[in-house]
Amino acid sequence: MTDVKTLARHLRGDTSRIMSRLLSSLPAGTLEMETLARLAGIVASRKVPTAAMECKHRPRLLLNPDFIAKHCKRDEHILLLVMHELWHVMMAHTALYPRVTPAQNIAFDAIINSSLSRRFRSPEYMGFFDALNPPDKFPHLLLRPPVGWPNNPQYPDNVGPTGTKRVLQQLYPTRPFLSHSRQVTFYEEILNLIREDMRQRGINPDGIPVLIGDHDGLDDEDKALVGEYIGDTIGDFTLLPFGYKKRGRGGYQRSYNSDVWDTSYEVRRVFSSVLKKSIGTESGIYQRRKRTPIIETSGTGVLPNPRDRMMHARRLLGASEALWNQKYERKVRMLQPRHRAFVYFDVSGSMGRMIPYLLGLLTPYVAKDQAKLFQFSTIVEPLILKDLKTGLVTSTGGTSIVPVFDHLIEQTQVVSRVLILTDGYTGSPTAGQLAELQSRGTKIHTVLPREYCNKFDLEEVSTTMTILPALS
Repeated sequence: MTDVKTLARHLRGDTSRIMSRLLSSLPAGTLEMETLARLAGIVASRKVPTAAMECKHRPRLLLNPDFIAKHCKRDEHILLLVMHELWHVMMAHTALYPRVTPAQNIAFDAIINSSLSRRFRSPEYMGFFDALNPPDKFPHLLLRPPVGWPNNPQYPDNVGPTGTKRVLQQLYPTRPFLSHSRQVTFYEEILNLIREDMRQRGINPDGIPVLIGDHDGLDDEDKALVGEYIGDTIGDFTLLPFGYKKRGRGGYQRSYNSDVWDTSYEVRRVFSSVLKKSIGTESGIYQRRKRTPIIETSGTGVLPNPRDRMMHARRLLGASEALWNQKYERKVRMLQPRHRAFVYFDVSGSMGRMIPYLLGLLTPYVAKDQAKLFQFSTIVEPLILKDLKTGLVTSTGGTSIVPVFDHLIEQTQVVSRVLILTDGYTGSPTAGQLAELQSRGTKIHTVLPREYCNKFDLEEVSTTMTILPALS
């Protein structure tokens, strides 16, 4: 019993020291401070190798004091460790795949480590990721900045499969402060490199790099709790690891130009399939010919015809009442309005890297007038073809699904089917909105990009939920 009490006392002391070091390095008034305040606690624990999120009544962050003593030489390094684990949870990485593989773990860590390095690139933060993995070994070099980065980076030419240098340059560009660059890296690009390396040399247990955090994920019961926590927290992002700056849950409205890029055939095929399900009853201006029945007069006959409105005039004039005008129905081709899909496109901060691909995906359907397109963040605005082609989008930076549902309810004509293109970090609609749309029979088809998606917020309101193949 004494040993247990002593161990508990040591852990409490470790927790106090960790918190003291963390608070001394934490930027005030940022997302990180608010996120940490929402946690039930930060606790020292040797049950986890580095760090892990524990979910009971509220999420709690566990940190290994031995790992911190060995690898976190500066207080700022503890901040990077904590931010790494928080971003894993916020991005719902364990929800992207049914069972996360070692290759996927490495890809997740590579994206987060590069994002943290690009955000915290002043000298006091340097050295944490560098010390964990060597710069001349694959896939270890993907988890740390290159030697000399960011001023004079040395990208190795002969390490790893073909394409390693290009991906490393995208993860750690020479100008990391650029928020919108054509050089972006998605999970699939890193996964393809790692899979190719495994095919070439097989899986070597000694070759697994140092990964930070708990990569086993939470069980199904915990995912709902953490999902709710993620939804609350994501709205306050001041800077996502792969987005652009914004103000909390939505600040001032601004317009900016994004690039417009092409996607793969497989992405276009899957999206087209979902779009067909979303063709609603809202009439468009695009005309097409359709065989339509019309009523015409074929002559006179003795059969009484109540539709003959001339009979009353003939009676008053004293004409014969024996003959009636005869009507018949025939089909002719007439111009009919073509229905368009109602599409709501998420242009919030968390969609930053994916917007160029999705703009290119949407353009053909808007050009053919098959989709009525709206952009949303915390407001809803039309996105016309001219702006779509030039990549001009308008956003407050925040995200909320509530204005989208308000916009649907305000339509004078009932919209029966809707497509929402988003990463899923939207929050949930109100109970009143749900009841109104259910009474109207509105069906919601949600489309999520594979790279970054959260299925929790819109899962209950979606008739179908489709995850696109890799965009790039």
